[in-house]
Amino acid sequence: MNHRDVLKEAASLLGERGKEYGPEDACFQRSADLASIILNKSISKYDVAMILHANKLARLQESRAKADHYVDGINYLAFGAQFAQQPSSVAVAVEDDIKAMASRLAPDYHERNAENVGK
Repeated sequence: MNHRDVLKEAASLLGERGKEYGPEDACFQRSADLASIILNKSISKYDVAMILHANKLARLQESRAKADHYVDGINYLAFGAQFAQQPSSVAVAVEDDIKAMASRLAPDYHERNAENVGK
């Protein structure tokens, strides 16, 4: 696979993934929201793209010839470039989104502990 083939494959894959998983922007935002909950700190779509790119780089250690690592890595960098140009999505509103998501994912826990908030 030459460099042009890698770039063609990367571009082709974007369309396929969008059909399978929905709009990429929304998917990256959901990933960022979930990571923010798990890590208890704000994670942006840009951060998610860079982490996924780092994962592809790490996989090269064991399978350098696998084209998938390069193709996906190119796409994650492209998303990172796109998200770097957008106004920061990590703001105070993220805390409200996280609280809303937490109440949907764990409503019983949220309700039990709501009475203990501020004590």
